[in-house]
Amino acid sequence: MAHNGKDVWVFAEIQDHERVLEGSCELLTIGRALADTLGSRLCALVFALDAERYLPVIERFGPDAIFCASDRALKHYDGAIFPDMIERLIRAHAPSIMLFPSTEAGTDLAPRLAQRFSTGLTSHCTGLSIMDSDEYGKGLLVMKRPAYSGNAIATVICPHARPQMATVQQGVFDKKELPGNKSEVVRVPFDYDLSNYKITHLENPTRWDKPRVPLEQAPVVVAGGRGLGTKKGFDCLFDLADVLGGEVGATRVPVFNRWCGEERMIGQTGKTIRPRLYLGFGISGQIQHTASIVDSEIIVSINNDASAPINGISDYVVTDDAREFLKRFTARLKKETRAV
Repeated sequence: MAHNGKDVWVFAEIQDHERVLEGSCELLTIGRALADTLGSRLCALVFALDAERYLPVIERFGPDAIFCASDRALKHYDGAIFPDMIERLIRAHAPSIMLFPSTEAGTDLAPRLAQRFSTGLTSHCTGLSIMDSDEYGKGLLVMKRPAYSGNAIATVICPHARPQMATVQQGVFDKKELPGNKSEVVRVPFDYDLSNYKITHLENPTRWDKPRVPLEQAPVVVAGGRGLGTKKGFDCLFDLADVLGGEVGATRVPVFNRWCGEERMIGQTGKTIRPRLYLGFGISGQIQHTASIVDSEIIVSINNDASAPINGISDYVVTDDAREFLKRFTARLKKETRAV
């Protein structure tokens, strides 16, 4: 298959062996815009068990071509198999840009590939665009990401090495389907030598509090921070989330204190969310967190500090002890629900 060295590639990750990751659909949308600006093609890479069943969904988001590899050994992301196979494709087709979701798999795969091609990688990007430079040439990927603990935004380019590579926070970009799009499907044979491979099968990992709906898709997010005091106090959020039909999120402190799993962390190194309703309990509102919730339709802050930074972006502020208010609020909602 011919190439022009300007193509934009997106790693289309499969989530829980069931669906195309929402973040991958977002990347395909922004990738389509970048490719159109460059006058190049957008290509998706999907490696999975029964990868063919995900092609119709991927195709709807505008790729010109889909590189598809299917095998049981690809059911789970693997830090040896995936980089080796994708490295061969890069050497054969020479894309200019590669985009990966900022997930456990994406943030493992991207640096492995960047090292093999001695190219730069910008992680956790929140903005992507194309620029031309008199000094460095045309078609440069401009990557924006939080820096200095979220107190500044860094603008990064990779002027010399290719491919230009970035991991991108989920929930940053909108996703947009392109009805009627037809993609060329390029079958990638699975010829990886497994004879000396030690791992033959991995069961899907489970977490006791794994969100039923990914935080990025939840219409209501009930989040807790240091102000809830203990794991017992934090666990009360789950009762409220059940009543509201939402999901539970967290700042860094609850995650680091092991009150909840990392998949619930909202912030610079966690999730970016845009729910219809965000309720923050005991959260002061450092920039790493507030920058990741600012696009929520309604933000409610419950905190006993009237000068907390999160109050500056909130639609409603409740100045009260977060733990006590959480208990009273949940009990009142349960009572109202039973009365209906």
